[in-house]
Amino acid sequence: MTKGAGWRAPLRAAVRLLRSVPLASLLAAVMWAAAAGTRSVVSGPPPEVRRLVAESFDAAARGDWWAPLLSIFFTGNLASYLLATAIILGCVGLAEATMGTLRTALAFFGGHLGALVLHFTVVLAGSALGSDWLAGMRPGAIIGPFAGSLAALMAATPLLSALWRRRLRSVTVAVTLMLLLYVGHPQALASFLGILCGLGLGRVLHEPPEGARLPRSTSRETRALLSMMVAVFAAGPAMAALAQAPSGPLAILRDLIVNPIPTISQLQANCRAAVDLSCAQVLHSPGLNGPGGEALSLVPLLVLLVCAEGLRRGNRLALWAAIAVHLVIGVLSAIHLQLFSLFGSYMRSAGRVLPVESGIVEVLPVVTVPFVIAGLLFFNRRHFIVDPDPLLRRRTAILLPSLFAVFVTGYVIAWFAEDNHHRRAGLFALLATLPRMFLPYPFSFRYSVSVFPHGFFSTLLFSYGGAVFWLVSVISVFVLFLSRRLRNIRPDNDFSKARELVRQGGGSLSWMALWPNNRYWFNAAQTAGVAYQVHYNVALTIGGPFGHPKDAGGTAEEFTRFCGAQSLAPCWYSITDDNWEHLRRLGFRRVAVAEETLLPIREIEFKGKEWQNVRTALNKARKLGVTARWSTYSELSLGLRTQIHEISEAWVSEKALPEMGFTLGGLEELKDDNVLIGLAVDSNGKVHGVTSWLPVFRRGQVVSRTLDFMRRSQEGFPGVMEFLIASAVIHFKESLDVLSLSGSPLVPPAASAAHSSAPADGDALGRFLALLGRGLEPVYGFRSLAAFKARFRPRHRTLYMMYQDPLWLPWIGRAVTEAYMPNTSLRQTAKLLREIMA
Repeated sequence: MTKGAGWRAPLRAAVRLLRSVPLASLLAAVMWAAAAGTRSVVSGPPPEVRRLVAESFDAAARGDWWAPLLSIFFTGNLASYLLATAIILGCVGLAEATMGTLRTALAFFGGHLGALVLHFTVVLAGSALGSDWLAGMRPGAIIGPFAGSLAALMAATPLLSALWRRRLRSVTVAVTLMLLLYVGHPQALASFLGILCGLGLGRVLHEPPEGARLPRSTSRETRALLSMMVAVFAAGPAMAALAQAPSGPLAILRDLIVNPIPTISQLQANCRAAVDLSCAQVLHSPGLNGPGGEALSLVPLLVLLVCAEGLRRGNRLALWAAIAVHLVIGVLSAIHLQLFSLFGSYMRSAGRVLPVESGIVEVLPVVTVPFVIAGLLFFNRRHFIVDPDPLLRRRTAILLPSLFAVFVTGYVIAWFAEDNHHRRAGLFALLATLPRMFLPYPFSFRYSVSVFPHGFFSTLLFSYGGAVFWLVSVISVFVLFLSRRLRNIRPDNDFSKARELVRQGGGSLSWMALWPNNRYWFNAAQTAGVAYQVHYNVALTIGGPFGHPKDAGGTAEEFTRFCGAQSLAPCWYSITDDNWEHLRRLGFRRVAVAEETLLPIREIEFKGKEWQNVRTALNKARKLGVTARWSTYSELSLGLRTQIHEISEAWVSEKALPEMGFTLGGLEELKDDNVLIGLAVDSNGKVHGVTSWLPVFRRGQVVSRTLDFMRRSQEGFPGVMEFLIASAVIHFKESLDVLSLSGSPLVPPAASAAHSSAPADGDALGRFLALLGRGLEPVYGFRSLAAFKARFRPRHRTLYMMYQDPLWLPWIGRAVTEAYMPNTSLRQTAKLLREIMA
């Protein structure tokens, strides 16, 4: 490789990407050129430049017609320029790739100008109605490409799929609305109005595509939207705390959710004397202005974010926790903002309208928002049916109250032991300090300064006890929300029911449903079932449905709804296209993961040049006195069983990684009497190789067999596996029509891209599985196995992986990996990664 070739390829790819979106690239280039030419990169445009390029009421009054256009190419500082570049390339680039350059330009500039017009209209109307917030925006100026970029993105969403259309709109509106309500700057209002303009332009620019109407949200989508709403409510106060001079109507909530530490002026106002020793200790206490107080102030934010993650997973306990937290915030907001006093003043002002300056119009939305969120969560409670692990819930219920009691008891003992003055103050005065120790709320210190802790241990507990308690609580609750107790989880009779239904019908992999580590789900009529494993909240099936063939399509639909109710992502793995029409209507996509090799054994004669290798193996076995012996495991002699175990152990010991599972059986799977074992045994009783053949049933009768277990003795003669498969063809020829050599795991067919209905998503996952298969090739030889099976000139049947949500692809990839290698250690995983990278 020549010097510099390592960075040239990514550079060429970036250049090609920028060329594919010329409008976005041009806008970004002009913005940086304008910033560099006016020396605006670091601190924004200088005052003399800002006066010319910023759009404002003053610019409109002066008649600066160029300001609306020039304002696109300037922004506040270096961080804003970087953010603007990302917004342009992301939003405008996506829109341009979706609906073309011309319509994107129209949406960008039209949306920007429309947002400015609406901004001036809304500000003037709000000022006339007496809104201090909107009136405060009149002196402000608007610069930056944000409104136009968001308008272009929203205008392109009608051309996207329903899933991505809903998600892009929901996320964009939620984030922009959060900035508007909490930060409240003119730019936030213009950006939100740009979104509205873009949605309107999208209806004008595009004919409504088929299926453009948003379908009713599934349970998973509803949970995702509610989770995002809670997360936005939690992040909003943090944004208000970080912003410079936030003025949004909900900005005051930062005093209750993020930064409830009383200010120095508040503390001084509550102290009777500025020279009071107690006051000085309050002002410098680490429990207020130190790490302990700062950590305690973040508790509401962390609790809400943890609840949001629990809601996303459908956890019922997270639902009620989130409702409780929002109700508490609403009540504390009403108390802190003196809402009841304001209502009393309003009621006493009989016959006249209370003016806005009285505060009730600003206070009422702040108090209402938490109650509205709690109400929405309550009315959508049917979507949350996942219960946490009962054992973990009991342990958490014991741990947290015990820890709370330890801190309270320790503080009380230290409080009484370290200063006699506290004894004179009384127990009631002591209890007045406990809420400040544990609750992140700006309590008044008017009545508690005199009993503020003076000793070392009481001060230490007061300063850090609450923070430590809440840290342990947040971690414990988060772990609790991640746990689950699935409903319909395998009672004692589920295995028997599954075994009965597998005998009624299924595919070549259906017998694997009876292997360990599988869960079972049955349809309402109990006529069909699905075997699956849960990894990373992905329900990974083992093949398709089994049971009565006529119920397979409905079973797939019912199981998909079950997964949605349980907050699981359904993934049908190694399934044929028999159920594709049913699943495609449910929004599934598919990617080919393997090709099953089928042998039409009644047509095979082992004649011709193409069968030379097989005939050679048969002839060699005959010369060596090796014969094929067919039996079940229970019928084998102790000597033969021992040799099978030795062959298997020797095979596993040669591998750098442990034996794989999921669709690959091991020794334990040989022991079922329905599994037929084929042995290559010589005249001395020595086993050269072993295979196992799983039954495929239809109405209680074996109609086919599937190759599973394959092991060759280290001393076995070359060609022993060809001999065993050829012997299977001869042995089953009179009773069966087809044998399946199964599909080689993690080896997608060459035509996988042609079989995939979701090229972008499916190819990404297909590349991951192919990469994993290549990494495992030196260890397990799956590709060599696929090449070996091709010697028997089989028919091929594509096996697919069908999934519903592209965002789950990373977790599906992890689920497939863990399903095949559930017992891999950290060291073995690192070794595997080195193999793949090599």
